[in-house]
Amino acid sequence: MITLNFHGVRGSHPVPDGQMVGYGGNTSCVEVVKVNKAGVKVPLIIDAGTGLIKLGYAMGAKLFTNEYSSTFTMLFTHLHPDHTEGFNFFVPNFFPFCTIHILGMETLRKNVGGVLKGKMVPPTFPIEYKDLKSIRKHGVLNDGQQFYIGQDGAPISRYPPAKDADPLFEVQVMQAYAPSHPQQGALYYKIRDPEDNTTIACIWDVESHIGGDVRVITFAEQADLMIHDAQYTEEEYLSTKNPVQGFGHSTFSMAIENAVRAKTRYLIPFHYNPRHNDKLLDRISAQYRHIQSPIVLMSQEGLSLTLQNGLILQQEMLSIGFSN
Repeated sequence: MITLNFHGVRGSHPVPDGQMVGYGGNTSCVEVVKVNKAGVKVPLIIDAGTGLIKLGYAMGAKLFTNEYSSTFTMLFTHLHPDHTEGFNFFVPNFFPFCTIHILGMETLRKNVGGVLKGKMVPPTFPIEYKDLKSIRKHGVLNDGQQFYIGQDGAPISRYPPAKDADPLFEVQVMQAYAPSHPQQGALYYKIRDPEDNTTIACIWDVESHIGGDVRVITFAEQADLMIHDAQYTEEEYLSTKNPVQGFGHSTFSMAIENAVRAKTRYLIPFHYNPRHNDKLLDRISAQYRHIQSPIVLMSQEGLSLTLQNGLILQQEMLSIGFSN
């Protein structure tokens, strides 16, 4: 059994606007959680957009009571600001007993740690990366790589792992290049629960193709749940007034097409356009509500899904705030 929590679902930049409250204004941050043998929650975090900030506050007190593992892994799809800007304010970074395994692509001869370090330099930020109290271990991921996350929350480099490792998650990596996303491309992840084979495909910051993206379809084939970029409406993508083709993002129709061809059970549209308010997203949700295969469930900030044997058993909204 795994839990999937959405802490930030917006793309490009955060939008602190009352018209966006229903779906949320924070940028990309998704958390997959599983309880280890010791009864401790082990998070696997994908991306560090501004949604990570609230997650960090929620984890803070729970780390002291051992409800959350103090060792965990963070995966980055790529290193644009809407996927990294929450890291500077992530509370566990200020705890010396926390070990964070930070994994992502190498770009322009810098690994993910080098890029994060470059974001925390005076005079543009008051604290330097080296002054953070957490232990941070960096790793580079490549196309086709497979690895596991162990009971302690750390990556297991050996594939397959030792028989007694009993890992919590299996992770597979696919890298896409321009024009799927501008310049350095992005990493997409397929996360599997080895216990019951529940599989989640994380496919955002991808510009699909009319007719489907064959690499994405093959990579995500028969995943139980696909989280897919849906930044544009069809009208926006085909507009000649404000062209967005080549910007590295998909339409809702593209997301559905990939999910249908990949034979996924659930599709979660994600990485919403910062100009799309609640009313528009409600209309889009109603438009696709009749689809039965895949079942389309709109992502929302605070949405929590519990999955077992590939099925959503429970759906609720988390109440994560900044005060105790």
